[in-house]
Amino acid sequence: SNVKSQLGAINRKQTGSLAVRDLSNLIKPEDMVTTEHLVTLLSIVPKYSQKDWLASYESLDTFVVPRSSKKLYEDNEYALYTVTLFAKVVDNFKVHAREKGFQIRDFEYSPEAQESRKQELEKLLQDQELMRTSLLQWCYASYSEVFSSWMHFCAVRVFVESILRYGLPARFLSVVLAPSTKSE
Repeated sequence: SNVKSQLGAINRKQTGSLAVRDLSNLIKPEDMVTTEHLVTLLSIVPKYSQKDWLASYESLDTFVVPRSSKKLYEDNEYALYTVTLFAKVVDNFKVHAREKGFQIRDFEYSPEAQESRKQELEKLLQDQELMRTSLLQWCYASYSEVFSSWMHFCAVRVFVESILRYGLPARFLSVVLAPSTKSE
């Protein structure tokens, strides 16, 4: 149950909208600029506001690199854009972007973190398959025992109903009939 819920959460993060989705699969190292003075931010722009973004991102703050915005990905509702600016104005830029209706996602590209998420997903898939296999083995082993117990229960039921119907002493015979396939 815990493994299934964790896999469901990972699946939602990988397939949800850009507002909640894990962005590490969409971003390449060459898309990000990280130096002592320059940083690249990721902006989630509603699809209907893309023209507004392209027209206004340079004027949200004075230290934005001109023509630095690049569209990386687009889904049904949102588009993912990058913007490069000076590190000292990041907080101010985020405030102005939120006022205009653009969502700035905090993201730091890390191949190690991406690899660890991939390994975690593989481990969860292995755990799920191991649990599924053990459940199937248990079901196959328990089926004959459950079926045998059910038949015993049916026999006891027939005996009790016969006693109630015909009374004591028990002078009756319980029989199971299996007609051939061609007879009616």
